[in-house]
Amino acid sequence: MADPIRNSDAEAIIETMKSLAPVEFLTAVAPGHPGDDARMLAVPNGKSIVSVKKFVDEWRDKPERREGRVPLLDLAAFIEYVNRFKDGDTLVFADNSREKPALVGVIDYHRAGFDGNPAWCRHRALYDFPLSEEWQAWHGKSGEKMNQGDFAEFIEDHIDDVIAPGLGSDGMPGGDPLIDQLLATFGGVPASPAKLMELSRGLAVFSNDKAVQAINLKSGEATIRYETAHTDANGGKLDVPPLFLIAIPVFTNGEKYRMAARLRYRLGGGGIAWFFELYRTEKVFDHALAEAIQKVRDQTGALTLLGRPE
Repeated sequence: MADPIRNSDAEAIIETMKSLAPVEFLTAVAPGHPGDDARMLAVPNGKSIVSVKKFVDEWRDKPERREGRVPLLDLAAFIEYVNRFKDGDTLVFADNSREKPALVGVIDYHRAGFDGNPAWCRHRALYDFPLSEEWQAWHGKSGEKMNQGDFAEFIEDHIDDVIAPGLGSDGMPGGDPLIDQLLATFGGVPASPAKLMELSRGLAVFSNDKAVQAINLKSGEATIRYETAHTDANGGKLDVPPLFLIAIPVFTNGEKYRMAARLRYRLGGGGIAWFFELYRTEKVFDHALAEAIQKVRDQTGALTLLGRPE
């Protein structure tokens, strides 16, 4: 049979329980900020002081404030989101670097002025300027040498991006001064989509033949003659234009921009390697980014600064 609890032990247990029982509510006063006082629990005998806020928040009808980082997938969505929640102190920060351009809209930014109250800066809209599939395709292949078959396949797969010389695409005006300057430098007439498709199909015909001659003509075009066992309507020759024009967006769902692509080739060992070089892509990229940032300024009315938020 277990030993009975001695009176002295029982008294010690009772005294200990008495010392642990009281739990006191404390209020930490925030001087000069009525209503910001913090409620806490004081647990005796070396126990921690803990905030009761998380328990109070469970019973709120609504959150104390809006907060969160919201990634948007296109510029229009970013603008609409900022307009939905902005106030007079909302700021948009624009990182205009070519490596990682981005927009950050800080909806609950600090109040303006030297004496303005600070804010939490926890409600943010984010947009990372995703590059369009068209830009990635053309920019990724620019300057890359391809064999005749691969080059013909690439042109056919992206022929919808090629536009006629002197004409706009989707309302874009013609007469781009940079393109006019390029034409004046290298001469010739840009290839139309039909001409480029004709060239592509001609390359497929001569894919196994030997290229033996390239002649620069006064028109700016070059003629490549192939040694072939058969004779066709063109006599085994292809006229190669000096350049062609494309119209593609820089960013996903963005405006289209006209760009020139110089058409190049290299002969060697009886074979031929094809490639194109996009002209001044960095200028197009910078212009598209500046246009997007200005669009945010105009359509949100929020102060838009070049930089990054704290």
